[in-house]
Amino acid sequence: MEKSRVAPLALLLGLCCLHRAVNFNLDAESPSVYSGPQGSYFGFAVDFFTPETGQLRVLVGAPKANTSGAAEVVERGSVYSCPWQSGSTCAQVPFDTRGNRIIGSVQMEFKSSQWFGASVRAQGDTILACAPLYQWGTSGGKEREPVGTCFLNKNGKVVEYSPCRTAFGAPNGQGFCQAGFSADIVKNKRVVVGGPGSFYWQGQLISDEISEIMSHTSDELFTKYLNQMSTRSAIAEYDDSYLGYSLAVGDCNNDGEDDYITGVPRGGNALGYVNVLNGMNMVSMVNFTGVQMAAYFGHSVAVTDVNNDGFIDLLVGAPLFMDRGSDGKLREVGQVYIYLGRGSFTFQPSQKMMGTEIYARFGSCIMPLGDLDMDGFNDVAIAAPYGGPEHQGLVYIHNGRAEGPQSSASQVLMGKWATSSMLPSFGYAMHGATDIDQNGYPDLLVGVFGADTAVLYRSRPVVRVTATLDSIPSMLNPEQKSCTLPGSGSSVSCFQVRFCLQAQGKGATSTLRFQVNLTLDRLKPKGIIKRVMFLQSKISHYSRNISVSNGKDSTCEELSAFLIDDSEFRDKITPIVIFMEYSLDTQTAVDSAGLLPILNPFIYPNVSTQVLKIACGPEMG
Repeated sequence: MEKSRVAPLALLLGLCCLHRAVNFNLDAESPSVYSGPQGSYFGFAVDFFTPETGQLRVLVGAPKANTSGAAEVVERGSVYSCPWQSGSTCAQVPFDTRGNRIIGSVQMEFKSSQWFGASVRAQGDTILACAPLYQWGTSGGKEREPVGTCFLNKNGKVVEYSPCRTAFGAPNGQGFCQAGFSADIVKNKRVVVGGPGSFYWQGQLISDEISEIMSHTSDELFTKYLNQMSTRSAIAEYDDSYLGYSLAVGDCNNDGEDDYITGVPRGGNALGYVNVLNGMNMVSMVNFTGVQMAAYFGHSVAVTDVNNDGFIDLLVGAPLFMDRGSDGKLREVGQVYIYLGRGSFTFQPSQKMMGTEIYARFGSCIMPLGDLDMDGFNDVAIAAPYGGPEHQGLVYIHNGRAEGPQSSASQVLMGKWATSSMLPSFGYAMHGATDIDQNGYPDLLVGVFGADTAVLYRSRPVVRVTATLDSIPSMLNPEQKSCTLPGSGSSVSCFQVRFCLQAQGKGATSTLRFQVNLTLDRLKPKGIIKRVMFLQSKISHYSRNISVSNGKDSTCEELSAFLIDDSEFRDKITPIVIFMEYSLDTQTAVDSAGLLPILNPFIYPNVSTQVLKIACGPEMG
């Protein structure tokens, strides 16, 4: 029986990888925002690339854009290149401008509404852009099959790459492949594309060498690649599985070669699974299977080393996962699974992170970010593109840790772009782990295709402070009155307060200014009168601006504190509490990229100590 010949809308809209908790270091206040033609789905796919000039740029796919070229091609789709500075004009990247190919009197190509730019990946000066709904004519032009096609642009030279446009068409072959539904570039040596429609929608991965692709021309109808690797068809029970729906590459066995990780969200009796394939031969090495039918486990996949143990870790999204609420009813919240790698294609049992908003599609896109805060652990972004109070989308930033990603988000980016025609889908596509402004920290690019927008969040420098606070001596006898109280001439007990700050922040200025506030007896019981004062201020509070050399030795200061000789004061036992808090003067520490640094939000900017008192003589009171 013939299978469906039309790509399901839900499948097409899965073409992704694709309030704030604390003030983490992505600059959410002043991001760079790029806009494309209205209705073009500008932002459906995003990436970074480096042209010949060497200046990093933003890359944005707009699969419904109308572009110049043949008049008969409508909504061909396009890819745009944008300077990273906000307000800069985006320009189309040259790819294909030809019309539909006609052989004899038969139209063989159908490029209208082909969704070119739905998948975009770049590495260095090489850009891979795909049109998964490109159709090829068969049976003398009587049939149209969505084989999909891609184009490689390397240093301005453009070559078409259409691995599913072969003689092996029809639904049981590669006729409905939709090559380029997912795509990636492997160490600038190979490309790999997913075709979830091959073999009655069993799906397929195909990989070829870039050098071999570039040796051909776009005039060839059918191209045979000698060094091609691909998955093959299986028995009928694997039909309608969608292998190649999502894709990531990473070295899972530490052999120096990247392996292929692909989501199969309708496989395994609709539980969904993720297949890890050996990068040397595309042999399946290990599978991970979902636990709930129709949760779309494998909708998104990502690999990165989140716990800094030298092994690749795997993250899998299941955005339709349903959990029971407090009322016992199932609600769709989405879930992300984390499998920490142990090398040799082995992984630890999964950790899980659950979404919190109904129908937000948490886990639709998962993106490795690199080390945002320079703590030695790679961080990740997880999108809920329909979350938030107005369903404008949320992106959660989770920091890497030795035990795995931190379960609570350190920052939540909120979509601010509205549209009247459809949901903005903020976070449906993302790309990170690239330092576009060259300030030493990786940045994050987020697509908002429903609003024809892409947003760049740059990372601010993170300053880590080591603060110490001491009293000299640490134990005090109030009966030993060896000091004179300033302004009164009275003999009182006294001690020294010593505080030190050491600061280190990659990318921050060489000198950092801090506001330091010291308080004596901050925790004194209610009703007890003031017991201690500082010499400099003659009160129990002291404030000072100090300068600290970035990455150098500690800067220290000392000041004197005095016990007040008050006849009504009778407490000789309770320790004196000294409390210090500090804040960074960000206005004087703008980095080379014009960003304000922040203090590490995971370290409280305060410290306290106590002065213990020794009571001598008869007890009072």
